[in-house]
Amino acid sequence: MQHRIADDIAAAIGEAVARLGNVKEDVDKQIRAVISNALDRLDLVTRDEFEVQQELVARLAARISTLENRMAGMETARHVTEEPAGD
Repeated sequence: MQHRIADDIAAAIGEAVARLGNVKEDVDKQIRAVISNALDRLDLVTRDEFEVQQELVARLAARISTLENRMAGMETARHVTEEPAGD
């Protein structure tokens, strides 16, 4: 009789542990889903995407600087040709 009670207790503990394992998996899945949804709402980008955009912005800034310098040179040349030859 004592062995049967011990077996019943062991079986109950085993079932409880198995249920806790399932609960843990369910909680893990729910936490991951919540975190994933939160990150999706934040509209984050990966590090690689950020670095590509950063490089693109740097190239565009250099190109703008070059074009600004060309325009300044053209304006200077225009002013030189428009100045009267003398009074």
